[in-house]
Formats: sequence, C-alpha cells, structure tokens
Amino acid sequence: MAAWLAVGKDSAVVSHDSALELWNLSDLIPDATHLTVPRTRRHLPDLPGVKIHTTTRPLDRHSVQTLDGIRVTTPPRTLLDAAEDGVAPDQIGFAIYQATTRGWIDRKAFQAEAARRGTHTARLIDHALLTDFSSYRELEAGA
Repeated sequence: MAAWLAVGKDSAVVSHDSALELWNLSDLIPDATHLTVPRTRRHLPDLPGVKIHTTTRPLDRHSVQTLDGIRVTTPPRTLLDAAEDGVAPDQIGFAIYQATTRGWIDRKAFQAEAARRGTHTARLIDHALLTDFSSYRELEAGA
C-alpha cells in the first residue's frame, strides 16, 4: 500500500504479479510491488522494491477495481498483463483456472482482449483455456 500511495493513488494501480497475489490467483511471490501507471507518468523516480509498468490502455472501471481500499487491476486485466509480461505459462494456466472457477472470466471477452494484446499472449491464453483443468483440481485438492 505504501508504494501505491507514494506513486499516486489516483493514477497508479497494483498490477501484474502483485495483483495476482492480492486476488489470490497464484502462488507466485512477487519480486517487487508491481504498479501500472498511464504512459504519461513514465518518468517517475525509481523506488526501491517497486516495479513501474506503463500503459496506453485505459485504467478505467472495466479494468480496475478497489480491493481492500487499494486500486488493483481486475482479474482478467491482471491475467493478461501478467501473461504479456512473461509470467510462466503454468502459473498463468493455474491463475486462469482459479479465476474461471470463481466466475471472474468471461471466456469470449477474455480471448478477444488477449488477441488485441498480440499473437504470443493470445496463444498463451488460448492454450490455458483449452487445458484440462482436472490437473489443477488435483493440485488444489492436495494443497
């Protein structure tokens, strides 16, 4: 929360690995606090332990929610940002499984947005959505 406030609570949102953690969609341990800001704010000073991502995509009510008083990217936006940023495919797959079982993903809209992100992200998302989720259910049951 301190990093989010320091960067600017009105323009920054918690995103990527940090948002995966806040939504409890992954067992990743973020290496830093990941924040996304509009590209116009790209010249922020470096903060220890904070990774700033910039975007030209809107940070609006369709892609940002408030969770425990903190602005955070929605689960679909979080998953797409993380996939595009290079989070391991198995982690993305498990996170998509979690979000899907919680009813947080509209598959068609999610795939359409993934396609707008480019071929690599679209392929990764399509593969994850086509995966047999039974292995994830077994993994979850063993936890």
